[in-house]
Amino acid sequence: MKAFCFTLTILCAVQSILAYPRPDFAISGTISGTDKVISAAGNLNAAATAAGSGTVELTSGYNTLTTVSNALQAIGDAIVDAGTQLGSALNNLASANSGPIAMAFSGATEEIDDLTDLLNSNFDGNLDTVDETGTYITTQFADAFDVIKTTLGRLAGALNALQTKVEAARNAAGSSPSVSAAIIRSRIPAKYVNDVLAEVRNLAGNMPLVKFVIDSSLQNLDMVDTFILELEEEVNDNVERYGTSNDAFQEILSDEAGNYADILIDGVGDSVSSIIFPLYADLTEISEYPSDLSGPLGALGAALTSSLADINDAIAGSFTTYSDNVDTIFGDLAGSLGSAFCSPIEAVSEVQIANGPYADFCFAKHSPRVFAQISIAIDSFDVCFEKEVGRVINYEIVIAYISEQISYNTEDLQDNLNLCLAMPTAATKGVCLATLAPYYAAIAAQVEAHLDSVADLVDAETRASYNRLGACLITSLSATSLIADEIATDANDCEDNGPQAGS
Repeated sequence: MKAFCFTLTILCAVQSILAYPRPDFAISGTISGTDKVISAAGNLNAAATAAGSGTVELTSGYNTLTTVSNALQAIGDAIVDAGTQLGSALNNLASANSGPIAMAFSGATEEIDDLTDLLNSNFDGNLDTVDETGTYITTQFADAFDVIKTTLGRLAGALNALQTKVEAARNAAGSSPSVSAAIIRSRIPAKYVNDVLAEVRNLAGNMPLVKFVIDSSLQNLDMVDTFILELEEEVNDNVERYGTSNDAFQEILSDEAGNYADILIDGVGDSVSSIIFPLYADLTEISEYPSDLSGPLGALGAALTSSLADINDAIAGSFTTYSDNVDTIFGDLAGSLGSAFCSPIEAVSEVQIANGPYADFCFAKHSPRVFAQISIAIDSFDVCFEKEVGRVINYEIVIAYISEQISYNTEDLQDNLNLCLAMPTAATKGVCLATLAPYYAAIAAQVEAHLDSVADLVDAETRASYNRLGACLITSLSATSLIADEIATDANDCEDNGPQAGS
């Protein structure tokens, strides 16, 4: 019973193998393996369609990415079209139940020729476009296409051999509309159909390599697109960070203008009117006071009040000019950073776009360095701001020293007046006060000169500070540009030589 079941199983399997659909290969007769060829042709269609199914959505606006993407997808579309045309032609051939046999077979062989011609072409210039990124992708295409063309050559040979056998079977059948199974078995050995089947399967198996080349290249374009978008965001974030630092610096400048004014006001001492107020009644009793000394002391008092206020306004103006000028150092910081980092961005992107053997490694190694350098540039800008903040604050000492020197001009005024008033007679008092007049007239002029010098010094220092700051910021950006160029060189070297452990 077990032997019978085993025999029945084998018999059913054989019947399954031999139960082929009609018609086959342009004759009315059942040819072994036809259904498998039809199925394999369907698989070829699916594989060819998949080869060109890759797409990518690019949003960075980098024209090179769009150009290469369009070229890759055009190549894929052309292969889909030619590959599915061949698959359909093979399906039609295997399904045909009538001749002419030569015409039926030529439908398939012509599609083989068309696909071969396509693979030998530059795909309407699209391969040339891809080749502009480097030779890696086109070399991969060439490898994949060579494999396919070799398979197509074998498939053409197998079809020619099968056609010869089918024609022999058709001729052997004479005028009979159908070809008997006996003639088919004798004239068309299963090997010939199997040879065709094998190459159709091989051809379907070749298509994933094309898909890999296209899809991996598109994926690299997508990675670069994301890199550029994220880099743009990084630049914008750091420009904003620079803006925050700049705003803080501007606020410090405003505060320092106030600090300088306060130091000057506090440092020059009491006003002349407050100094002479306790003595004013006694002074006015001496005629020489209003006639000789009142004018110089009034000039001195004016210097320490209205002139001082004017000087503080001038100081505020110098700081305002400084503040306004800082904003002109980088008219377009994002653009300046873009220019500074143009070479490494292009180099790192082009390495990945080229899809060479080290593309992923080199991109992973060097693209983060670009991000880091942008932040490092802004960090160096902060150092520039901090240095000038320290210097501007240190200049308060200069203002304090000058203020103290100015205060000496009124420090002895009350004592001098008291000494004059202590003279024994009105006449001697008057002579004393009159004698003081030219000295205090000169002092008033010198106070004015000192105050003017304060304004000039502050103006000169704020201008110097601005220029130091500008030089620091620009050289920091230039230093960053040098490092950026090093990244570009390193990325290109990496593309050529790959990982360099210990170098």
